[in-house]
Amino acid sequence: MIKIANSWDETFVDQYIALKDITKEGFYESRLEVLSILSDTLSDDDIWQDMFESDLSKMISELGWLKREPTQDFSNEIDNLFIIDINTLKFGEFIDLEYYFNENYINNLPTICAILYRKTKVDEWNNIIYEPYNYDITKRAKLFYELPITKVYGVIKYYLDFKKNITSQYDYIFEPIFDEEDIDGDNEYDEEDIEQEKAEELNKKWGWERVLYNLANEDITKYDNILEMPVIFIFNQLSFIKDIQKN
Repeated sequence: MIKIANSWDETFVDQYIALKDITKEGFYESRLEVLSILSDTLSDDDIWQDMFESDLSKMISELGWLKREPTQDFSNEIDNLFIIDINTLKFGEFIDLEYYFNENYINNLPTICAILYRKTKVDEWNNIIYEPYNYDITKRAKLFYELPITKVYGVIKYYLDFKKNITSQYDYIFEPIFDEEDIDGDNEYDEEDIEQEKAEELNKKWGWERVLYNLANEDITKYDNILEMPVIFIFNQLSFIKDIQKN
C-alpha cells in the first residue's frame, strides 16, 4: 500500500523542494514524478509499472491541492529553536540571507531557516537573548528538511516583507546621484563628479561586499564588528553618507 501525502500539512520540506525542481515534460511523466516524490519512491519503481492505469489516474486526479501554495504561516518555535525578531537582524545575517534568497530561496529554505531560528535564553532582566550567529548553519539546516512545509514556508514572506519595508524606507540610498545621460552627453559635471558616479556604479556591481569595504574604511580587521551591527543601523549610516555626498 502506497502512502501519499494528500495536503501540504503532510508534505515535508525536502519533498516541497523536489516538487519545485521537477523538470520532466509531459502530463503523465511529470505527474508520476510528483507521485513518487510524495510517496518517497522512485518514478521508475516497479510499484508504478505494475499499477493499473485507472488507479494511477485516480491518484493523479487527487493532486488538485498542489495548485495552491502552502500557508504563509509559520511556527515561532521548532524544537528548542525560536524565530528571531526580524527587526533585530544583524548586517552579516542580512548579507547571508540576501545571498541565499537571490540564489534560490526555495532550494535554500532549510539554510534560510537555519539563519532565522535560534536558541534563546533570558537574562537577569528577563530580556530574550538570541544565540550568537557563529554556529554551523549547514548542520542546523538539516533539522528543517524533515519538517512539514507548512511549519516554515511563511518565513519566506516574513523576510521578504521586512526587506521590502526597509528598502522602501531607504530606497534613495541605491539611486545614482547622476543619470547616465548626464555622464555620457554634454553636461556641467567635472571629473570629480564623474569619478563619484563611477564609484557608485562599482558599489552597485559588488553589492554588500563593497558596502562593507567602505564602512570599514578599507580596513578588513573591522569587518567582524560591522557585520555584528544591526542592519537598520547600517542603513541609517548609508543614508547619512548618501546625504553628505549629495551636499
